[in-house]
Amino acid sequence: MSNGNEEIHYKVWASDNVVYGPVLLKTLLEWVADGRVQKETWVFSQEVNSWKPAKSLPVLGDALAAYHAEQAPLPMPTKLGKAIDSITVDYLRQFDSLAGLGQAELEQLIVHCTIMKIEEGGMIMKKDSPGDGLYMILSGETRVRLVISGQDTTLANVGAGSFIGEVAMFSQTPRTADVLALTPCNLLFMSTEAFRTIMESEPKLASSVLFALGHVMADRMVAGNQRLQSKASSEFLWL
Repeated sequence: MSNGNEEIHYKVWASDNVVYGPVLLKTLLEWVADGRVQKETWVFSQEVNSWKPAKSLPVLGDALAAYHAEQAPLPMPTKLGKAIDSITVDYLRQFDSLAGLGQAELEQLIVHCTIMKIEEGGMIMKKDSPGDGLYMILSGETRVRLVISGQDTTLANVGAGSFIGEVAMFSQTPRTADVLALTPCNLLFMSTEAFRTIMESEPKLASSVLFALGHVMADRMVAGNQRLQSKASSEFLWL
């Protein structure tokens, strides 16, 4: 008899009509997290010596629920309108990240942006989605996360005055992480197309925006290095 669920072997009859396994529970849970095992997937359990739908196996209940909760669509940002109709230069001056932009540049920036809002728990950006623009957080708090094999890891919490999404926009690559709204948020959004227009018609503004973004990215790199150094020092103390 097996000593605990961890030592029980399982087989999976996958959607390609191929039987995979035997594997231990740890591997089976990873397959659930990766979406390879769904609720209706047939799984053979050594414990009961029979094939059953995955949803009927208690050991998979939490993992299946977590996977489907993750797949459920979350609220996305909704457009409130043009920034020029709802915010002023004086409002933007409160943010240190825009301190390098003068009056005329801030006025031009507002013209090219839109205002978005998102409710608490909504998804501002999803990993692997197109880098179609960048956001500046006007109010609220966000969480940048990665989900790997079902493990939800917080990379950073980002609040008002910070930018998100600039890396994917400039590199023209998919988003590298999810960004969730921890609170209701108001966002200033500049599309990739809008930034290209600025570069062509208003190069001075483009240069100022790039400098502001470079400063933010440099601060993040410094903070990341400090976290790594702190972690390394902490681990060294335990050696």
